[in-house]
Amino acid sequence: MLRDASGNMVLTKGWKIFHIVTAIVLLTAIILLSVFLGLSKSSESAWMEMSENNFESAYYTLSDSLLNIENNLSKLRVTRSDSLSGEMLIEIAMNSQTAEANLAILAYSGYDMSALVKYCNQVGDYSKYLCSKITSGEGLNDEDYDTIGKLYETTYTVSKKLGEVKDSLMAGNKILTGMNELNQYFTDIADGLTDGSIVYPSLIYDGAFSDSLDESQPKALTGEDIDSSGQESRIRKILCDYEVESITYKGEGDNGFATYIYDVTLKDGSTVYLQIAKKGGSIVMWDKEFDSQEPKLTVAEGVELASQYMYKQGYKNMKGVYACVTDSVLYVNMCYVIDDTVIYPDMIKIKVNLDDGKIIGFEGLNYIYNHTERTLDKPQITEGEVRNMDFGGLNIESVRLALIPVEGGKERLTYEVFGRLDEYAYYVYIDAATGNAVKVLQVIDSDEGELLM
Repeated sequence: MLRDASGNMVLTKGWKIFHIVTAIVLLTAIILLSVFLGLSKSSESAWMEMSENNFESAYYTLSDSLLNIENNLSKLRVTRSDSLSGEMLIEIAMNSQTAEANLAILAYSGYDMSALVKYCNQVGDYSKYLCSKITSGEGLNDEDYDTIGKLYETTYTVSKKLGEVKDSLMAGNKILTGMNELNQYFTDIADGLTDGSIVYPSLIYDGAFSDSLDESQPKALTGEDIDSSGQESRIRKILCDYEVESITYKGEGDNGFATYIYDVTLKDGSTVYLQIAKKGGSIVMWDKEFDSQEPKLTVAEGVELASQYMYKQGYKNMKGVYACVTDSVLYVNMCYVIDDTVIYPDMIKIKVNLDDGKIIGFEGLNYIYNHTERTLDKPQITEGEVRNMDFGGLNIESVRLALIPVEGGKERLTYEVFGRLDEYAYYVYIDAATGNAVKVLQVIDSDEGELLM
């Protein structure tokens, strides 16, 4: 850079070249950025369209599967041929699996499909159970046909409500972008399956009262609100079986109360999805990805490991009351116990990997909503009187006191009578004050689950 005779600055040839090159570089960068943004926008649009097509395909496949289930359940009501019934039950089970797979796809679009997934799972499992009765030569009885009728009515109602989603899609709404328009339809189905307006039989798949939430206020949350940051030591204690590599805060969640959500990467490369309560920091749920292997531990050993984990996390007087094994995973329902009385509303669900004995999952919503200090009434009838009652030939295997949830968010002290009749397993709940039967539950696929204590 030089100055002229008047003292003004002038550009040398080198500086002129530098400015020209700089201008070209900047212009090239602007052009490339514009092209990149255009391509990104185009790619994003293509991705959105592809995703929408996948989600809508999943919806229509789900609708077809439920329609097939509905049709076969309807036919079963008037069919007494074992061979035909067996064929239809197999079709129902297959369509239930298809429905579940497509519900999982729809869940990725942001909708809560858990209630409908559970229902389809129950229909499929019950169909397999009935099919096994036929193949064993036992055949179906009046009670089975009554249950089939109830399942048909439920599936018909669900299919009809699901058709309202189709009407919304035909009106131009999209699954990915139409949350406000479509969510109410999916919510209505889920609410109907959980609040009793859509009625289907009480069948146990994961233990008695495993989904009994008192949807008022969480009774077990105490203490001050915690910050989302600075929770490393708390999270490491929760994941005490593992070496933690990194913790990433993902934002706030809502389970009827505020939660903090984290993604945790472990030293072995696997990840954990984890939620803790904003108020007090209680564990809400966590789940670890894992590879299923051959189980090396027994159910009893797995239950003991679940009990030890509960104690480490500060939960006292918790005992396993039900366990179920799927592949190499043990699912244990842990309940609060007062003087040998099982408090079913205060339940925590634990997953144990029977390959290495490590805890791989935790869900404590029932406990958070329901746990509180209680004073139990004294039973007005004795266990001996309960055992002498007429249960229609039920072979009683155990009787114990249990506090169970009943309608209206209330609780009732009962005697839980567990037994078998004609290879079926049942829970019968007798009011400990009046001696009246208040609840009967039938266990389905009982070979995979077992009563504990």
